[in-house]
Amino acid sequence: MRWLALALVFAAFAVGAQNRVFYAGGADRERFNDVHRLSDGTFLIAGQAQNLNWIGTEVPRIALAASGIDSASPGNIGFLLHLSSDLSTQLRVAHFPVGTVRDVFKIRSTEVPGAATGQIFLSGSRDSANDGYYLARLNGNFVTALPSALAMSFNVRASGDHKDRQPWDVDGAGNVFYATGRGFDTNWAAIETIDANGARRVIEHWHAHWSGSDPNFSEWDGTPASSYPNAATAPLRYSAVVMKVNRRGSLRSTTAADYAQTGNDANGNSGRIGRFPDDYYHSGHCELSGTNTCPNTGPGYTGYRATTARTQRVGGIALDRRNGDLYFGYSTQSVLPGGNPDFEPAIVAMSPNGQLRWWDRLYQETTANSSPDQYVDGLAIDHTNNRLIVLARTHGNNTINLWRGNAIALNPGGSAFQNQFTGTNGNIHISWLGSFRLADGRIAAASYLAEFVEGSTNYGTAHPDPLLGGWPNPNTGWPDVNTTRCGADAGFSGEIAIAADGAVGVLCKGRRTLTTIDAHQQMPRPNQTNPPVGAWNQFVRVYAPDLSAVRYSSLLVGAWDASGAGGDNTRIAGIAFAPSAVLAVGSNLADASNLPIGNPVPTSNPAPWGAATPSGENGIVARLTGTRLSADNLFAHGFE
Repeated sequence: MRWLALALVFAAFAVGAQNRVFYAGGADRERFNDVHRLSDGTFLIAGQAQNLNWIGTEVPRIALAASGIDSASPGNIGFLLHLSSDLSTQLRVAHFPVGTVRDVFKIRSTEVPGAATGQIFLSGSRDSANDGYYLARLNGNFVTALPSALAMSFNVRASGDHKDRQPWDVDGAGNVFYATGRGFDTNWAAIETIDANGARRVIEHWHAHWSGSDPNFSEWDGTPASSYPNAATAPLRYSAVVMKVNRRGSLRSTTAADYAQTGNDANGNSGRIGRFPDDYYHSGHCELSGTNTCPNTGPGYTGYRATTARTQRVGGIALDRRNGDLYFGYSTQSVLPGGNPDFEPAIVAMSPNGQLRWWDRLYQETTANSSPDQYVDGLAIDHTNNRLIVLARTHGNNTINLWRGNAIALNPGGSAFQNQFTGTNGNIHISWLGSFRLADGRIAAASYLAEFVEGSTNYGTAHPDPLLGGWPNPNTGWPDVNTTRCGADAGFSGEIAIAADGAVGVLCKGRRTLTTIDAHQQMPRPNQTNPPVGAWNQFVRVYAPDLSAVRYSSLLVGAWDASGAGGDNTRIAGIAFAPSAVLAVGSNLADASNLPIGNPVPTSNPAPWGAATPSGENGIVARLTGTRLSADNLFAHGFE
């Protein structure tokens, strides 16, 4: 009966579903960075351009003053384009003045997914002497009221990945948590928070706090904040989690008892030492007051120690809209016992008042170290299944690597779509997805995300799922895989989309990328005689909620020729779900003269305001439909 149902679904899809993929813009370097679905079914696209002549003259324009934003980006316009639910109509455009902010980069809103749209928050790139990004709240949400201005703006000082990827999120009350500073550096990095009006906040159980005013802030290290002794004369202004592995206020134990605490990791293994994740690199605890009480000596109990570049890269921040719980993921540059460099990941859960709830290293800690570099690249909350979805990445392979999909204690005998790193290629970056219970941090599911190389062998058997059309099963054979980056390559911001039932959507870059038979743009299968050449490509993929199956996978790249030329010319940056579809936005690449590079992406059913071919660096909009995107209830893989 299941196969009959599948056949019927395929037939219905073939008759009624329709993709919509097109270019948008003119000749002024239009770039789309994010897409956000509103509760009335319409969409907002965040982007940048050098003018708005490609917007219809009949389309209403909302001028947003860049009030309070410290930025000067000559020739650039950051904008929000409001589109109808079928993408066919430009409803309006809200934009900043030319030459102020470079772009609108991310969109977030305060509602629990599925509820009416709440307040809308933005971020974007600042180009000024004080480098970084801005955070802003609109005074309207496009559903109950049109915006006319910013209700709040705030300048975040950041550089490197923290500027390029802008890790932040907003809770249901409008409190924003954001990363500042620069990761893998010698100076400063932290997680801080502001309220909906842009006022910096004191968090009771964080360890570092400041009084006074910029630039003469005075630091007090202690907890809780209510025990601060000088509140009457110099009240605290704000707090931070210091993302600097050697320092007071960081994620280190503050007492000898906490440093010696033992516990279990996310997969139930006992023997992990240290209450806080950064105890890993040190031989003792870090008291919050006094002199010579925060030693930087190492190594930690497994042999790791910190480097001189002690600031940490925040790869993602996610907030539970229901209760304000904070989740963040980060990576630390470290040194292995033999002296070789390494990077280690961690994810952390805190209550709204800053109390540590749980954390995980993403692998089992033992005295046999995990030598691959590993990074956190994105986070999202699955409110339906009460899971934290983690996007991570490993550079190389080792016996101790990110959790394997067929070794999850809460899923005995279970299997992920791709259980582990395979093959013999070591000097590559491959991605990984993990699903952790919000309540206690136990890992419930995991899958590697690694595409094949050109000319690989030892593929094993074809996958039994008919949706994959004979592609190799990643869990049979031992094929070589290739660099596959999700959320870390140029143009990626670490975006993860979560569907209503918990399906996980990601944007990635691979080479011989697995695609489904209902994909808008397919990759030739490698496990056939003399397969046509593949090409580096950006792709959109949707996994079942338990990460055991792929529901949809499609390339979005220029059509390449027999030599592979013409592809690798897109950057897909934003993703969102809609009923029976997944949406993705980005841009094609252009040269210094703004001539398109490579071949066009195959297009379908362009909107009246769009185009089938690019005229320069143009935006790309894709509404992609698939058999299992339109039949989620039939093929949902829920958690037990």
